[in-house]
Amino acid sequence: MRLITGQTEIQLDRPCAVTLGKFDGVHRGHQKLIQELLKSKDQGLQTVVFTFLRPPKSVTEKTSQPVLLTSREKRSHMERLGVDIMVEYPFTEEIQHMEAEAFIRDILAGGLNMKKVIAGPDFGFGYRRRGNVALLEALAPVYGYGLQVIEKARSRDGQIISSTRVRKEIAEGNIEKANELLGYPYTVTGEVVHGNHLGRTFGMPTINQIPVQEKLLPPNGVYTSSVEVEGEVYQSVSNVGYKPTIEGHYPKGVETYLMGFDKDVYGRTLDVQLYHFQRKEQKFASVELLREQLHRDAQNSRAYFEVHPELISGACAGTCSD
Repeated sequence: MRLITGQTEIQLDRPCAVTLGKFDGVHRGHQKLIQELLKSKDQGLQTVVFTFLRPPKSVTEKTSQPVLLTSREKRSHMERLGVDIMVEYPFTEEIQHMEAEAFIRDILAGGLNMKKVIAGPDFGFGYRRRGNVALLEALAPVYGYGLQVIEKARSRDGQIISSTRVRKEIAEGNIEKANELLGYPYTVTGEVVHGNHLGRTFGMPTINQIPVQEKLLPPNGVYTSSVEVEGEVYQSVSNVGYKPTIEGHYPKGVETYLMGFDKDVYGRTLDVQLYHFQRKEQKFASVELLREQLHRDAQNSRAYFEVHPELISGACAGTCSD
C-alpha cells in the first residue's frame, strides 16, 4: 500500500475510486465501504482511502476524544484489506473553510483523478458539512465521476454499527460486543519496554507496553488476550492498569503474560488482542497472593480459548504452561 501523508499537493496519474471518512476503528461498517471500493479494481481503477490527519488542539480548541486506532494501526488495517493508496490529508485552516464543491473540484477530481466515489448515505464534507450525497450526485456529471451510495452496516440487534457504539462498548469493558462490531479483536499496539521483572520471579515473564496517550483503553482489569510473535500466536492474559500491588508509581499500561513464550522482545512493537474481561484490577495484600491470582488468570484464559478455539486456532493449543 502506498501512503501519502502530510501533503496538500497530490497529483495521481491513474484514475481512482475513493471512499472518505475518519475510519476510526475500521469497524464492520467501514469494512463494508472498503469492500465495495476494492471491487473498483475490476474496472481498472486504483483504490484510495482518504482521511484527514487528526487536527491539532490549536485548530479545534477542544480536547480530542480517545481513538480506537492509532495512525499505525489504521494504516495496518488498510494495507491488510488490500487498499492501494491511503491519503492522510492535513486538516489545515484552508481545508477547514473550503466549500464542498471546491473540495470535489480541486482535491478529489483534480488531485486524485477520482472517477468514482463510494459513500454512506449520511456522508458530509466541506465547510460546515454543507456537502452531502445529494451534492456529490449533482456534481458527478460536471466533474466526471460516478457515485455509489452504500447503506450502513448493522449488527445482529439491527442497530447501525458506528465508532461511537464501539467506543462505548470498550469504555464499559464489553470486549466481546466491541469485537463483534469491529469484526476483529480490539488491539492494543505498543513498544515492549522494561518493567519491574517481577513476573519472571513467578515463572511468568511478561511484556510491558505503554500505549500512546490518545489510544482508548478498556477499564482497568485483567483480560483474556493473544499476541502474535514472529508468525506464531500465543494465548495470553493481560492486565490493563497501574500495578497497584507493586510498590512505586507506574503509568497506565498493558502487562501481558504469553503462555509458552520466553524470548527477549524488548524494543519491538507488538499487538495485544483482547477477547474477554475476566476481573477488575485489584490490590493484593502480598506478592504471593498476586502470584496465585495470576496463575488463576492464566488458567481462565486457557479455559476461554478451549471454549472458543476458533478465535486463535493453533495458538499454543495444549502446549502452553506456566
